[in-house]
Amino acid sequence: MGQYSSFIYVFCIIFLLSGCSISREEQTAVHIGILVAGDTRLEKVEGMKKGLNDLGMDTRSVTFSIYNAKNDMVELKKQAERLIEQGPDIVVGTGVAEGLAIAETMEQRAKRPVVLIGITSPGVSDIQSAYQAKGIPVTGVENGYIELTAKRMELLQLLFPDREQFVVLHDPGVKASELALERVEETTARCGYSFEAVSIRSEADIKQLSQRHFTGHEAILTLPSHYIESQNRAIQQLSTQKRVPIMGLTETEVKKGYTASYGVSYENQGYQASRLVLRMVNEKSSKTVPFELPDTVSLKINIAAAENIDISFSRIGLSYGEDIFAGGE
Repeated sequence: MGQYSSFIYVFCIIFLLSGCSISREEQTAVHIGILVAGDTRLEKVEGMKKGLNDLGMDTRSVTFSIYNAKNDMVELKKQAERLIEQGPDIVVGTGVAEGLAIAETMEQRAKRPVVLIGITSPGVSDIQSAYQAKGIPVTGVENGYIELTAKRMELLQLLFPDREQFVVLHDPGVKASELALERVEETTARCGYSFEAVSIRSEADIKQLSQRHFTGHEAILTLPSHYIESQNRAIQQLSTQKRVPIMGLTETEVKKGYTASYGVSYENQGYQASRLVLRMVNEKSSKTVPFELPDTVSLKINIAAAENIDISFSRIGLSYGEDIFAGGE
């Protein structure tokens, strides 16, 4: 009888432990649906995955479904629909364009929590109000593109003191781009710079820009826009051909050959957003969580890009560069 009782005891322990193990797997199994407008934003996804791992989340128990529109805005809406139809536990968008597509698609479906990575001023760009109006819980990380506009101009002029005229590339169809352009106007009036706003919305605009004559006192400044971002290779080539420095928005652009950038890297945006993803997963919150400002902002410079156009960074400007890249694609 004693042996039988011992057997039952051991069996129950094994059963309970086995049951606990299964229950734990069921609780941690998570499906994260991710909408990406183009390949460059996949860096945000990798940063998010790294952050989740560092926070102790076993990503082996997570299903990551990535829907990539390959820079096609019509396709972006279709990909958003396919993503939402899969019914993920949480939805991640890697920019404003993705965020708007998700909000529009989710309006008629179950309201899943959403985390947006790298959003330009959600309080004034209408994206936050769009989610609130539809009752969709949302949070994310801001990229500070509008707020950093004046500093980017100051740093560009500090890097190249003889460049006092800015050719500003903006997208009139993007509210964030136009808000940043207002900051350009304010800064030039205050600091005595001059600028020319150039609309970039199509290949024809890029071609027209390539035919423009640039002087030795000009530099290019890009403003937030997914289309301008998607054309970074063509803009970098133009910068080389015209021998004009360019200030971009992200480290990714500097690695690809832009002269400089000031902002938060895509990887860091994703890494920071991982905290919010984990919070939304664990809390299963139906409420909007406040957006976070970027943790780190830095100046990136590319020595080789400057050498290719026969210009040099000022010593003072060079000292501000936290990382120096000596190459490009």
